[in-house]
Parts: sequence; structure tokens; C-alpha cells
Amino acid sequence: MNFVFFQYLLFFCGYMLLYLSRQSIPIALPLLIDTDHVKLSYFFACFSFFYGVSKFVNGIIMDSKNNPLFMFGLCNIATGLLTIGITLSYNNLTLLLLTLILLAWTQGLGWPAITKFMVTNSSISSIASSWGIMSASQQLGSCITLIVLPSIIKIYDAKSAFLYSGLLCLLFGIYIILKAYHKESANFTTYYKVQKSQIGIKVKSSIWFLCCATFCAYIIKMGIFFWFPIILRDKLQISLVQSSLITGVYDLGGILGTLITGRISDMYFFQNRSLLALLYMLGIALTFIVMNFGQNIILMNLGAILSGFFIFGTQVLTGVIAVEIAPQNNVCAIVSLTGLFGYIASSIFSCVLLGVLVKHCGNSIMFSFFSICSVVALVCFSILSSKDLKN
Repeated sequence: MNFVFFQYLLFFCGYMLLYLSRQSIPIALPLLIDTDHVKLSYFFACFSFFYGVSKFVNGIIMDSKNNPLFMFGLCNIATGLLTIGITLSYNNLTLLLLTLILLAWTQGLGWPAITKFMVTNSSISSIASSWGIMSASQQLGSCITLIVLPSIIKIYDAKSAFLYSGLLCLLFGIYIILKAYHKESANFTTYYKVQKSQIGIKVKSSIWFLCCATFCAYIIKMGIFFWFPIILRDKLQISLVQSSLITGVYDLGGILGTLITGRISDMYFFQNRSLLALLYMLGIALTFIVMNFGQNIILMNLGAILSGFFIFGTQVLTGVIAVEIAPQNNVCAIVSLTGLFGYIASSIFSCVLLGVLVKHCGNSIMFSFFSICSVVALVCFSILSSKDLKN
């Protein structure tokens, strides 16, 4: 049990570093290449699309593997090398695009490995809490990135952001591999197998509504990920450092959202997690309606922390709902399928479409667009909630 907890810490810290590498792209890349929002969105779109496809493919692979820690270590090593590679390829846009695609593909292995670990070491009564704590690694990594990287860029240059984040990933990945080498990997106990005969009937109908809801939720999540620092800078007429700090407040709200949502879900909504997700999407819609009319930095900070709480809380819920409705031998694949829908959504809507809308309609269109997506996701979760009540 002590070694299981130690593995949990390795996954947590490793994914935090993966997110450090990923978040450096929207912060530092615009400073390395001289291009407009639309052209920049193509790079973001390719990254999101291949990340989603990789996540799904690796989810299928992880269902048949019993060595998630070793695979996770490889993911960190490859991510570190490719992140450093950005500093060598940014002068050639074709080579840069290829580097980003490879980086997206290697990062897509991270969460399926974590999913495999959690569903084989967590009980049904605590899965949401464990999922929420692990998800907090994303926001913690993003907070560190948004606070530290702008300062590194200001003191040194944009290339240093990729160099330092890549080096940390590489070194920690080597450490994980060394620990995984000595690990006995054959002894796994999957707690969910006993429940699959009871809940497998919901898969065919419910999974598609969940994918649709995830599709809309990820448009918001990845739209904020890619565009928040730039759009807040232009909307409020502040520096990139200040806008990045506001985005850091968003991730701080995300940390609270993942931790609190996981616990609340296990305690009060374990029979109908979709109802809690519905309430969260309503909160997101109202938050962005208010932010659309705000020009005050304090109001934007408040809106950022609320939207972070709701959107990352929803992400925890979609993952746990997917685990519960998945067939016993395809848990990682089904969880990754929802992620595939999410990142396809982000590649088309969060990156390309949102970039075009901002260029032609102004910065405020982002908040209206996110509000509409929230309402669509709310409808999907309401259908899932009604199905849960009937069952």
C-alpha cells in the first residue's frame, strides 16, 4: 500500500510537469514566431487534434497493459526531449509543426496511464476523490507555469521557457523509469469488474451524450488554455505577465474545483454525478455572461476563479462517469474516447474557429461563445441525469 501511494505521487508530479510543458506553448510560442491569431490557431489546432487521437489510441493500448508507471516514464522522457526540440525548430515553421505534433502524440500517453493506475487501485466509493486529487496536478502545473514562465521569459527569453520545462520533464521521466524497473507489475486488482454486468446496459446510449457534453466542455477548457492570456491582455490593455497571472487564478479555481468536486461527488452524488455536472455547467454559463460585460481586473479575477472551479470540476465528473459506464475491459478506451471528442472539439472550435471569431468580431465574442457551449453541455448532462434517475 505504501508503494501504491508512492506511485500515486510519481503520477501526480509527473503529470504536473507534463502540464508545465504543455502550458508553455500558448505562453512562449507567440513570442518565438511572428504571426497573427489565425495562423497561430493552426498550430494550436494540430496540437489538440493529435493529442486527442493519441489519447484514444493509447487508451486502447493501456487496457491490455499492466505497466502504466513505465509507460508514464517514457511519456515524460519523450515530452522533455521534444519540448527542448522546440527551441531548435521554431525558425522553420514546417519543422516546428512536426515537433508540436510529435509532442502532442507523446503527451497523449500520460492520462491513459494514470487512468489504468487509478481504476486498478481505487474502490468505487473513492474513485471521484482520487480522480479529483490527480486532476489537481494539471492546475498546479499550470499555476506554476503561469507564475514562473513569464518571469523567466522576462529575465531571459522565450526559448528558456521551453528549455527549462523540457529539462524538468526529461529528468523526472528518467527517475520514474528507474523506479518502474524495480516494480512488480503483475499484481493488479480491478475493483470495477464486479459492477460491469449491472451497468453495461447504459453504455450504448449514455456514452454518446457524455461525449457530446465533453465536446462542449473542452471547447471552453482548451479555449481558455490557448487564448485567455492573449485575449485578456488585449481586452484589458494589460501586459502578458498580468494576463497570465489572471489565467493562473483560473487554474487556482481549478485546483479547488477538482478537490472539492471529487469529494462532494463521492459523498452526495455517487448515484447521479450527471446532476452535479449539470449544475456546474449552469454556473459556467452565468459566469461567462457576467465576464462578457466586465472590464475590471478584479471582476475578471473573480470570474476566472469561478470558471476554473466549474470547468475542472466538470472534467473530473466526466472522467468518473465514463469509468462507471465503461465495459470492464475497455475502461481506459472509453475514458480516452471522451477525451478524443473533447480534443477534436478544441482543435476545430477552440483553436481555429475561436481565432477567426476573435479576429472578425472582437475579444468579447469568446465569452458569448463559451456561454452557448455551456448551455449545450447542460442539455446533455440533463439527459444523462434523467437516465441515472430512471436506473
